[in-house]
Amino acid sequence: MSGHTLEAEREETLVALAQAGDEAAFTKLYDRYFDRVYRYAYYRVGRAEDAEDVTQRVFLRAWRALGSYRQTGSSMLAWLLTIAHNESVNHQRRNKAAHYLEYDLPETRPEADPEHMAEVRLEQARVRRAVLQLKPEQQQVVTMRFLENLDVRDVAAAMGKSEVNVRVIQHRALEQLRKMLAREER
Repeated sequence: MSGHTLEAEREETLVALAQAGDEAAFTKLYDRYFDRVYRYAYYRVGRAEDAEDVTQRVFLRAWRALGSYRQTGSSMLAWLLTIAHNESVNHQRRNKAAHYLEYDLPETRPEADPEHMAEVRLEQARVRRAVLQLKPEQQQVVTMRFLENLDVRDVAAAMGKSEVNVRVIQHRALEQLRKMLAREER
């Protein structure tokens, strides 16, 4: 049995146990997916404390809705990121005045060269600004595919779209990003 299949089987078992009310199983799912849901939320809302709030709301909603979750071949992560997307949108609606573009994630490599890190952060901010100019659907595909490294199948399941549709959205988003970033460099 491949590692990926074994991982999916373990997820199915944990989900089934959590659906039966096993809090320890849900805690394992929480531990497994917290970082990825947080990273997705952070990228969408732009501030660590807001991302923490969104992430907590995601897992609270997931716990409450776990009985309605159906294992359809896509991962639990895809379902959680769909909830994260909706919670991020709700957060942005509630906080329209606050639109953040800065990155405030803590440095994960303290030995990193400060000058290099400053350049990296400037480039990240530039790309994030460009991504935020995309249509919401394109933003969602780009963040799920490239920030979370989800495969097209999981993104399609999370968004309720066909894989072909996700690929088209991705292609158009990347083409638009390329043009925006090229214009900015002139």
